[in-house]
Amino acid sequence: MSIYRRFRFAVVVVCLSFAVLSAAAESPQPAIPEPQPAPTEILIGAHHCPLWEADKPQMWNQVVKHPERTPALGFYSQENPEVADWETKWAVEHGISYFVYCWYRDGQGGPVKMRFGSAIHDALFKSRFVSKMKFTIMWENQSRGRAGVADEADLMNNLLPFWIDNYFRHPSYLKIDNRPLLFIYRPEFLVQDLGSVANVRAAFDKMRQACRGAGFDGLYLLGEYRGLDRNHLQLMKNLGLDYTFAYCWHVQNNPDPARAIATQLDNLRRTQDMGVLPQVVTVSQGWSGWHDEGSIWKIPPAEYKGLLQKAKAFVRTLPAGQLGSKTLLLDNWNEWSEGHYLAPHKEFGFGYLDAVRDVFSTAPKDHLDLLPQDVGLGPYDAAYRRHIAEGFRPEPAK
Repeated sequence: MSIYRRFRFAVVVVCLSFAVLSAAAESPQPAIPEPQPAPTEILIGAHHCPLWEADKPQMWNQVVKHPERTPALGFYSQENPEVADWETKWAVEHGISYFVYCWYRDGQGGPVKMRFGSAIHDALFKSRFVSKMKFTIMWENQSRGRAGVADEADLMNNLLPFWIDNYFRHPSYLKIDNRPLLFIYRPEFLVQDLGSVANVRAAFDKMRQACRGAGFDGLYLLGEYRGLDRNHLQLMKNLGLDYTFAYCWHVQNNPDPARAIATQLDNLRRTQDMGVLPQVVTVSQGWSGWHDEGSIWKIPPAEYKGLLQKAKAFVRTLPAGQLGSKTLLLDNWNEWSEGHYLAPHKEFGFGYLDAVRDVFSTAPKDHLDLLPQDVGLGPYDAAYRRHIAEGFRPEPAK
């Protein structure tokens, strides 16, 4: 297990006492120490929420209401390369080898513009440790008329070349079998964008061919779905997707941890039993929604470790040639406001990450988890403090 101590961590609106985050016995250093990766038998990825930009302090409103979620980095600005340094260090040292960044387009039909792109372009790409971890993107195409494509020409002449040049060719982009992985949040929305199911399938085939022309052996296309409707899975297969995956699992009626775990495992088994479309397994730690709406639940680290053990056993039953036997997804690294998060934070410290390391890594259990203040770095909440000084006030708790 990791080594812990007690310390105090200030976050603008409140001063929070952290009882569980880890300690360091080392003297302050001028830079973040090199990550010491914890090897795993399969690739472990984590969904990554890139909404924490310096000019958007309102994104932290829900966390102010739930201070137990406060990140170890504070109310940070994700544009800072040191934030990516810490995230990479914490991830790889607990067996997580890649992030799946939500990727948002800002406008269709012309040269690519992005929203919330700073976590990749300003932080990850400028990180000291960019070569230490892989990344991939999930095309978050939910916002109609803004985040999708205007037509096939827009997809093939604007969007795909942007992805190939900026991401797929990057040495740290995740490729399996020399094929980049592209996750798509709402693949069914492409039917309206491109005119028909057949048109989507044809466009996907053209995307794979374009990737082969760029020097890859094709392209893996994964579509998000968190339900059990056979007809929807059949639609995804007809679209030409290679795999289904869940960004998160919605478990209804405010379940206790035992039911939240059982429901997720049941969803995985039933999806596999239908045999419509192969899956890449996702396991979820919790959910609250951005405003405590709907079903609210959380699985503490000890029970979460049990979920991971069961998910690992399930992955071993999947066909050896499928992606699902080679990788597993964790929901979520840093969805602080929506209530699902694994990165170190006030309530459980490194508890979730230690569970991942214990279940999936062959590294020794004893290890040292460093925090920024342990090496004389941080804090990373200067922008949020400035907003408070200039009059910004978080929404009050209800």
